[in-house]
Amino acid sequence: MALVYDSLRLHITNDAFYIESLNAGSRDVLVIDRINCEIDLKSDQEDIPPSLAESKAIYGIFGIIQLVGGSYLIVITERVRVGDILGHTIWKVTKTEILPYRRSLLNLNEAQTSDNATYLSMLEHALSVESFYFSSSYDITHSMQRLATVDTGFHSESLSTRADPRFFWNRHALREFLERPELERFTTPIVQGFVSITSCFVKGRTFDLVLISRRSTLRAGTRYNVRGTDSNGNAANFVETEQMLLYARRICSIVQTRGSVPLLWSQKANLKYKPMVKIDDDKIKSMTSFNHHFDSQIVTYGKQIAINLVNHKGMELTLAKEFLGMVNDAKSKDLTYEAFDFHKECGLNKWDRLSILMDRIALDQEQLGYFMQDRDGKVYMKQTGVFRTNCMDCLDRTNVVQSLIARRSLLHQLVQLGIFSPGHTLEEEPNLNYLLKQVWADNADYCSKQYAGTGALKTDFTRTGKRTKLGLLKDGYNSAVRYYMNNFTDGFRQDSLDLLLGNFVVNQVASSPFPSLQQRRRPKALFITYLIFSAFLIFFLIPAAGFREQISYVIMWAAATFIVALYVTRHGVDFVNYPSLVHVKSKDD
Repeated sequence: MALVYDSLRLHITNDAFYIESLNAGSRDVLVIDRINCEIDLKSDQEDIPPSLAESKAIYGIFGIIQLVGGSYLIVITERVRVGDILGHTIWKVTKTEILPYRRSLLNLNEAQTSDNATYLSMLEHALSVESFYFSSSYDITHSMQRLATVDTGFHSESLSTRADPRFFWNRHALREFLERPELERFTTPIVQGFVSITSCFVKGRTFDLVLISRRSTLRAGTRYNVRGTDSNGNAANFVETEQMLLYARRICSIVQTRGSVPLLWSQKANLKYKPMVKIDDDKIKSMTSFNHHFDSQIVTYGKQIAINLVNHKGMELTLAKEFLGMVNDAKSKDLTYEAFDFHKECGLNKWDRLSILMDRIALDQEQLGYFMQDRDGKVYMKQTGVFRTNCMDCLDRTNVVQSLIARRSLLHQLVQLGIFSPGHTLEEEPNLNYLLKQVWADNADYCSKQYAGTGALKTDFTRTGKRTKLGLLKDGYNSAVRYYMNNFTDGFRQDSLDLLLGNFVVNQVASSPFPSLQQRRRPKALFITYLIFSAFLIFFLIPAAGFREQISYVIMWAAATFIVALYVTRHGVDFVNYPSLVHVKSKDD
């Protein structure tokens, strides 16, 4: 039974939006006045005017966002079925539509019209990422274990009321609906992340393999704009990933988390391939943030095994030392630190050395266990803690290690359920082995696109179990694209997320927060001119010149480099990047 309406029809008139429930037994009509912005619930479909300008099928309301041009209604117009979890269908949003309340923007001046168009493009960009999921009858914001161990009254609440706010991506957009309980059946919680549901047939047994990644709304952002934690302990790029095995009447799941190194630090884009890391000097403030982070994690998940995969050299080593120091100072019996220099250990295709890490955490994994219950709600086992894995971006290295932890847990579950006999391996079941690798590689790509803008690196190992030449070439391409996006487009992506999540709220009467077009073009023009000048010197003038002329050209190039570097130093994060509305002004970084 649907807990929220998932079959709707939108009727549009000059004065109102009429959202009609087509679910069996319902005659509810939601009326949104386009003039005074009031929302009313009618219980008779005869309230819909007989003469309508437009009518279309929709599958949910994403919410309402305020821009310079007034209110905009966002609705889900296309979806694709991912699969079922315990009989509940999970959908992926494939298309949304943004509908203005106002029929005209003639009341806006030229600058306001331009700003409104910019905000609209931000909203469209944030919604265009195909990584939003929802269900009308199942709470995908919570793990299996949380759903099984909550108070009895929890399941009687509406989906939007009980949804985990960390993973409720349209919570801000639905704020006008959430204030009114009578509208709860029109409020669908939407998560961002990744969902895969696959039916498997192994050794004459059929079971469902499910993977769900839930990306947090707290400190959400893009790669170099959001790093570390904020003062409340919310970590950048925090993702909860749950792998489930559904067989007969048994349900098994294991939860893992990833999140940025939990310190107060930043790494602002400045045209360098790897910008410098800046760690907050205030030790008391940093320790407070660190404690806030792990206190909340321990309350939510239990014991924490922090796996740190950063390099043990250079600026990454500085972060690793600070992380270890914080762990030692915290003196928590529920926090264990495990360092593994991924690149050093696995360099030159020594991927078999990942077994060193897996052997070291084997006892921890056995002690943490996994969750198991039957479909009647009887709980047999509980997971008592999680592996919290990070590298610098919490993407490529992190996903490789998480996939190995999940593989080992799945093997134990298959033996526990009697599908595998003791000693049987996943490698002996090539179809299942292949499927598991593809699902985790897809998860890596989705998480990476959401944070870094490209697919993940090292997915050739996740997909095949070894590094390949094609994989290395793909990694090189993705790295180049990441570099471009981090320096030129991530400011816009960051602003788009902040607008969608309500971290930045449009002030309809304030002056424009955007720099002029000329101001935006100036730094990019300088950088492009510098690149052309450098290429001309290196490839044409210097090779054809005599020794003295070569010295002169090198001095000219050094002077040009100094000018660009000085400009970068003075203009900081927004040298070439699109100006970030929130992070430049008030974000706690």
